[in-house]
Amino acid sequence: MNKVIKFINLLKIAIIFAFGLFSTPGYSLSSDWAISEKSKVRLISPITSSNNNQLILALEYELEDEWKTYWKSPGGGGFPQKIIWNNSSNVKDIKILWPEPIEFEILGLKSIGYKDKVIFPLIVDLEDNQKQTNLNLNINYLVCKDVCIPGSADIFLNIPSGDGDYTDYFFEIEKVLSTTLNNNIDFTPISNFSFKAIENNNSVIFDIEISTTSFFDDPKIFIHTPFGLPVVEPINNYSLDFQKLNTSLYYSADQFNEKKFPIEIFFYDNNHSFKIEKSVEIENIDKNITINTSLIYLLLISLIGGFILNLMPCVFPVLSLKLLSVINTEDKKIKSSFFITVLGIITSFLILGAFFAILKQINISISWGMQFQEPYFLMFILIIISMFFLNTLGLFQINLPSFLSSSKILNSGNSFYSKNFFNGFFATLLATPCSAPYLGTAVTAAFTQSTTYLFLIFFFMGVGMSIPYLVIAFFPSLISFLPRSGKWMIYFKYFLSILLLITIVWLLSILNNYFNYFFLFTFAVLLTLISAILKFRIYQIPLIISLIIIFFLTPYLNSFQKINEENYKSNDWLDFNSKSIPEIIANNEIVFLDITADWCITCKFNKINVLNSKTISYFFDSQEVTLIKADWTQPNEKINKFLKKYNKFGIPFNAFYSSKFPEGIVMNEILTEKQIFETYNKVK
Repeated sequence: MNKVIKFINLLKIAIIFAFGLFSTPGYSLSSDWAISEKSKVRLISPITSSNNNQLILALEYELEDEWKTYWKSPGGGGFPQKIIWNNSSNVKDIKILWPEPIEFEILGLKSIGYKDKVIFPLIVDLEDNQKQTNLNLNINYLVCKDVCIPGSADIFLNIPSGDGDYTDYFFEIEKVLSTTLNNNIDFTPISNFSFKAIENNNSVIFDIEISTTSFFDDPKIFIHTPFGLPVVEPINNYSLDFQKLNTSLYYSADQFNEKKFPIEIFFYDNNHSFKIEKSVEIENIDKNITINTSLIYLLLISLIGGFILNLMPCVFPVLSLKLLSVINTEDKKIKSSFFITVLGIITSFLILGAFFAILKQINISISWGMQFQEPYFLMFILIIISMFFLNTLGLFQINLPSFLSSSKILNSGNSFYSKNFFNGFFATLLATPCSAPYLGTAVTAAFTQSTTYLFLIFFFMGVGMSIPYLVIAFFPSLISFLPRSGKWMIYFKYFLSILLLITIVWLLSILNNYFNYFFLFTFAVLLTLISAILKFRIYQIPLIISLIIIFFLTPYLNSFQKINEENYKSNDWLDFNSKSIPEIIANNEIVFLDITADWCITCKFNKINVLNSKTISYFFDSQEVTLIKADWTQPNEKINKFLKKYNKFGIPFNAFYSSKFPEGIVMNEILTEKQIFETYNKVK
């Protein structure tokens, strides 16, 4: 609805503009530029004269590169423009309309404002529409870069009374007006809006809940109050379908000197734009109640998502090997062993969180499992898995280097603890290509919230994944339920070696997207040589390190590079990179999109269990559903931007699209046949 109205308004403007362009010569009506240091400003008019009771004019600012001016609530520094119009004639009132601002940082303070060129529409109420209007404006404003410079402009413009023509500025002003917010929320897809201000524990919390029939796409909320509040980072929580948004903004209570005050809430995203004006009163609640329920929800699903990772095929062999390693071990040593592994898991999750936080700060696109798009990381994991594989075959025992084995911090002189600490690291690395239920929501929240929330969410994901280890650490006697050591352990280790071999084949299949079969043959030779070295104990460490170095140098050889091939093709699936979903659904077709990757274990599960099943294949074919596949095995900016549109930072991503639901209905990470049928019935 919102997009249709915008289109109609723009079409109307274009028609009027075209009519004026072809029926009359071009006119200009503006004041002279008032030039200040680093900026200039003038008054422009869309018409040459008017006999209405209200004029719509505009102030046009031009700023030098990297210089900024301020919004009506500037945030941590600066002040907004102020217009004094007392010396004007035939003017009853002047109101400024504020275009969508941006956030920036100047002199260490977060602020809100504008850069480059900006046009501020002015609504001028006249005393008598039959008289000429003489505008005499004195404007005070501020521009900042590394320093701040005040600007002052005296602007004069006369608007005669009568029927006038459109000027050269008409279209430009109307274009800004079409995007300037109004109070009529009915012309947007918003179905519900609520706001409340709560005082709690020396903080005032603005709590905003919004529901839409569309979906939220990169929302921005700006607040204007009489208090000049600083810019704070909103805490956004979304429903799974991104049709409900809960936003919380936290301020210090001493920034408010009144309990009741007017407020303006400006909301922008790619599907909505509106402004709400209302009077609010701060509610007092029990100061002992400091629990943020939305935060508890996020931490709970992070905990559950982390725990479920243990059941994924990426991690299960590691947990099994861990349990086998402590059979017939005394309870005290079991406790120490599992607590150290827990420390390794949680530490590695926090390191991952720090890594993502740094990338987020320097504006590099981030996603869960993104490291599996880097071939050298895959090669590193491949070597580690291979060593575990050879270990389960009994060719050697894994012992850490002496400088780690002797570390008092990690193991008090015993390599047993060091191995368990790095066992936790390894389990976390293997978990990253898996998307368990609830994990997608937790990761999305982590990547869209503050850095504090990011670390809390990753910490609780680590704790969740550590739950099986914590249970054994607190109740080591549970190990007694496993059979005592015997031949079964040898057979079970061989079974685990098969699982690890499958993992090796899986990693090689991913690397096959980057390198050709010479690379795969080289790895097979490498693994054979390492096995022989370990079996016959021939200069083990120097030779193995030399072979691994040679292995990591192979990507530099052109003969190992994979020749670029055509994009994904299939008799059933179309390629996302060459097809447009809006164009397809415009023909009343229903589209099913699958964003997948060779390194995504959950994607593989969905294919085997649901998408490639005879029932679903027949269903897609009988209903003539258009199938589109997006392969994210390697970095792809188009896919990355598409996922960000839905605030998704991991895969699998599956959705149905139709003319009824052009924005799509996004499905859960773990697909079921029932969910496919139900979602299809909604969109058709």
